[in-house]
Amino acid sequence: MLTAGTLLNHRFRLKRQLNENPIRQTWLADDLILKDKAVVKLLALGGSMQWEDLKLLEREAQILKQLNHPRLVKYRDYFSLDDQNVWFALATEYIPGSSLKQKLDEHHRFSQKQLYEIAFEVLEILNYLHQLHPPVLHRDLKPSNLIWGEDHHIYLIDLGAVQLQPRTPGSTFTVVGTFGYTPIEQFGGLAVPASDLYALGATLIHLLTGIPPAELPQQNFKIKFNGDILEPAFKTWLETLIEPAVDARFSSAKVALYALNYKPKFLSKTSSEPSIQLSQSPNQFHVKIPSGFSLQYISPVQKIL
Repeated sequence: MLTAGTLLNHRFRLKRQLNENPIRQTWLADDLILKDKAVVKLLALGGSMQWEDLKLLEREAQILKQLNHPRLVKYRDYFSLDDQNVWFALATEYIPGSSLKQKLDEHHRFSQKQLYEIAFEVLEILNYLHQLHPPVLHRDLKPSNLIWGEDHHIYLIDLGAVQLQPRTPGSTFTVVGTFGYTPIEQFGGLAVPASDLYALGATLIHLLTGIPPAELPQQNFKIKFNGDILEPAFKTWLETLIEPAVDARFSSAKVALYALNYKPKFLSKTSSEPSIQLSQSPNQFHVKIPSGFSLQYISPVQKIL
């Protein structure tokens, strides 16, 4: 039986179980080699475990080995062990911080600026994944899989539902995802990069409203939400992400990034610093440079006034 203090693979000492599932356990552990913390996902062979679950865990381990992005959780080890039950284990780095789901549970109110920054950072991660060969689709993007790190950056974790594109036509597939965040085409096994964009849109709406997208009203299969606090351009951009029809969404994370970069008002800055002034007459070109006296004495007074 796995308990706190158990040493796995001569490297990971279990500290605290992070979930309550006896078959699919997740533990916080000490990495005795790297001298820091790690997360160990454990899957028990037998019982209610499906072979597809093991297949997804192995796929996650294989993909994590190949990824190299500062905002993606990093691979540590993949191994099996025999402790009354046969366990398969995937160890990754631990990201200190709180998931966006925890923030919601704590009734955190997300501002438009925070939503913009979250969207921008998640899109950069998705852009990296989608441009790999073959493209990697996350397929389960939601608040619990996004970590607000202590460094105030957003990290994407749990790649257990990833899919490599393209899928062979006619091949079998496993339906993965979370209801409310998963677009219609994904239930038919036809996930595309725009499917992850839909999940991002549904996640942002959850952060905005505090209501899970599955509990919000719909009109013609499209989520309806109150976005009155959003600037019109940002609201329109967000509504494009959650279009039911794939062709009506942005085609890729890169396109969504370009559309998002509309310079919202809260990012603009003005300065009262004296600057060089240029002017031109028919016969002369004038350059006016603020004097040292102006920079040292007048400019501070202007700021105070």
